[in-house]
Amino acid sequence: MTKTELLNKLNKENIPTNIVNFDDPIKEGLCLRKIYYRWEVFYRERGQEYNGIGFTSESEALQYMYEKLLSLYKK
Repeated sequence: MTKTELLNKLNKENIPTNIVNFDDPIKEGLCLRKIYYRWEVFYRERGQEYNGIGFTSESEALQYMYEKLLSLYKK
């Protein structure tokens, strides 16, 4: 999955895309960043980072983000 595909899927499910953050060290929400040789997904709120999880590829990390948001918004 690519970033564009993730945003398109979120739009299709009517999930707000403004809660997803790529590479912005200040913006809050569900974030994705690359650290050395791995990708990390975590939640940032009020300058604090929570529930970080690492992945070996960007595609895996984006898939995890999609599934996480889908589970939160489509209960």
